Amino acid sequence: MSIDKTEAIETFDEFLMLMDGQIDWLTDEAKKNNITLDNKPDTPEKLEKLFDAMSKGLSEEDKTSLIIIFGRYLGEFVRLSHGGKWVLPLDDEKSVNFNIPVITGHSKIDGLEFAPIRLMRAYALRDGEGTLRRAIENHINPQALDPSKEIAQEDSSNKS
Repeated sequence: MSIDKTEAIETFDEFLMLMDGQIDWLTDEAKKNNITLDNKPDTPEKLEKLFDAMSKGLSEEDKTSLIIIFGRYLGEFVRLSHGGKWVLPLDDEKSVNFNIPVITGHSKIDGLEFAPIRLMRAYALRDGEGTLRRAIENHINPQALDPSKEIAQEDSSNKS
């Protein structure tokens, strides 16, 4: 999949320029739903509640637009709370986050990408309470996997 990187960067710059206006709009919509978006620790739960309320009955196209707006807010919440910056990965076309705005520098793991739009899309599909909180926690404080524990557990299960 070959893309015009100059055009992709221009689109990303526009994404960043529209950020404040869309976040302000979402904050106003939250107030209409008696929710205060204020970047406090309970923001992920508030975003889930607000998304559930606002996405009911929307067409797929409108829901996709809403996912992007919520992804912007979620990304800004992580960036402001944990550090990092918005970037547009364009180096590896096989990357799952290729040409999708992500946050990097938010974790002790160098190069870890937090993809808030992808996360909001997953939430929209599964609607699992606590999804956003768990995903943020997994990115901020990632736990290394120890395959030897998994292998040992499988071995003991196979012997039973």
